[in-house]
Amino acid sequence: MKVVPQAFYQHPNIEKVLVDGLSAVILKKVSQADLQNERYLAAHALTYVRNGSLQVEAVDGQLLRVPKNHFVFIPKGLYMISDIIPQDEFFEAMVFFFDETLTDTFLERFDPDVDKASGELLLIPHNDDLRLFADNLSALYRGKNHHQFTTPKLLELLHLLSLSPQGEDFVNRLKALKKRNKKSLKAFMDEHYDKPLDIKDYAYLTGRSISTFQRDFKRRFHSSPKQWLIEKRLRKAASLLRHSTLSVNEVKLAVGYENISHFIKAFHKKYGSSPKQFQLQYRKNMFI
Repeated sequence: MKVVPQAFYQHPNIEKVLVDGLSAVILKKVSQADLQNERYLAAHALTYVRNGSLQVEAVDGQLLRVPKNHFVFIPKGLYMISDIIPQDEFFEAMVFFFDETLTDTFLERFDPDVDKASGELLLIPHNDDLRLFADNLSALYRGKNHHQFTTPKLLELLHLLSLSPQGEDFVNRLKALKKRNKKSLKAFMDEHYDKPLDIKDYAYLTGRSISTFQRDFKRRFHSSPKQWLIEKRLRKAASLLRHSTLSVNEVKLAVGYENISHFIKAFHKKYGSSPKQFQLQYRKNMFI
């Protein structure tokens, strides 16, 4: 699983136009599909598909196909996102990321009450205003690293979206995201503990503030989130090292660790040996 936009900042086929923390504008152009299509969006995203198409599947089962010349609003969260590349062509998209501070600033001028909001993913056909904004932004700022313009340009885009035919629906979805329903901690954590997410991410995804998440977690699991995650991830790592042919690096990724040294240190503390030593010893014992 990749965490974006952070992973996009390191991708060789992705060009950064404007970047300021989790708020960003990037250009993506690829001719080969990325098979690792599970994504955690650490910020709300608006993707403008310029060529090819995009398929987005949310954890609640909502599935959306985004054709060429359409925008799609994808709230912060977990998704399966696939680039659909036409034969002998390429996929091209412009992606705008909005951190919550920026969207909160935008929503200050609206009544906080939500009139109605159906689902979270929103398909938006492009119009002249949105297309010209995207094209001009790309032409003016790519390759120049003017990060100080990231927030004002993204706020301008949010304003243009609010004036589009889908504007009312878009604004209501943003407002609804501030009032998410709580999800079952046990069901969600049992399914997603092996993702490379922080406590703040799990809190958001289960519809809680960090303090409420920690309090509810302690009551449900009788452990802190950090200790519970370490225990669950290392148990799975030990099982994979015993019973699979995965390398230590592959096991690390499969249990939610991104830093190999952190994984080795945590594993050694629990099992008294490095992951590689643990794997080799288990295989040796099998043949004794």
